[in-house]
Amino acid sequence: MSTETSGKRRRAWLATAGVCALAVVAGVTVAATNTNVLGPRDLCDGWFSGEDAGNSLDGFGRVTGSTDNLGGCTVEQSGWLPGTTDARIRLSATSVTPAHPFGRSGWKASGAQNILPGGLPGAFDAYGNGWVALPSDCGPIGAAWAKGDHTFLSVATEQGDADPAELALLTRAAALELAADHECAPADSAARDASADLIQASAPARSDPATVCGLDGFSLGAEAPAATPLREQTSGSRDDAWFCDLSLHQPATGLPRDDDREPFARLAVIRNPELLPAAKERRFDHAVCGGKETYFATDIAGYVYSPDTPEEKAAATLVKASDVQNRFTAAARKVLACD
Repeated sequence: MSTETSGKRRRAWLATAGVCALAVVAGVTVAATNTNVLGPRDLCDGWFSGEDAGNSLDGFGRVTGSTDNLGGCTVEQSGWLPGTTDARIRLSATSVTPAHPFGRSGWKASGAQNILPGGLPGAFDAYGNGWVALPSDCGPIGAAWAKGDHTFLSVATEQGDADPAELALLTRAAALELAADHECAPADSAARDASADLIQASAPARSDPATVCGLDGFSLGAEAPAATPLREQTSGSRDDAWFCDLSLHQPATGLPRDDDREPFARLAVIRNPELLPAAKERRFDHAVCGGKETYFATDIAGYVYSPDTPEEKAAATLVKASDVQNRFTAAARKVLACD
């Protein structure tokens, strides 16, 4: 073999090796900047893994997290490759008032939300924004925002999209870790390890005039017309926490106004032990049903969002507002076989 031929082969090998090296470097760069392969394993002081956070965010890119001195953590997903999407969520621990989530200024759980049952209950909207209650033994966490003696971990989707069910599980996992950090995690291993699948809210639907919210005997129609404008949306479980929102579907009245109104009533059956203190604080109607402490919670807006004129009210043919609570409680007590 000539010296010239040997030199050509050496140069070809070096060129190939250089290309391979560049490919490896490029691959590492892509992995480091567009996936979580080389990213942090745990985020937010160990509240959850980067992989779990990535599963919650509807996109593609590297996942990072940063904590702040207000008891919160921001998780971001970003990348520079074509097709990558940016997403950002923020979790924050807040000490809340005793009545939360059933405060007089507005409920933080309702029939329009997906409900997380069990030892760390919560509620989430269709976009993943929501909260999880830490065990009642935890007391206030996040002193900068202290309002009461109980703590909720809230999550908000600030950019991009998130999977509501995955984000609920992520928030619950973070709540468990936060509780463990403050030595107030549930002592019962079953409560710690139980699955916490979201109970999806139903789609808004026309109510059965004689069985409103699916409760036998619960009727709000004075005459129960076939074209009742009453509409309902439910979520949760009657064994844990169950909710029903009532609104009016204006086109059913046959009157000019054709916009849909916000719920004029939010109703709930509260049996989850972690939510009982809030229901008790609000002094909702109470009973023992099947051996379980039960509260019948109502948030009646005084028919602020009901038809306004006498003609509209006649078309709606609903009972007066003061009867809603009494009829709901009576029907629920009977269905649940309360003492």
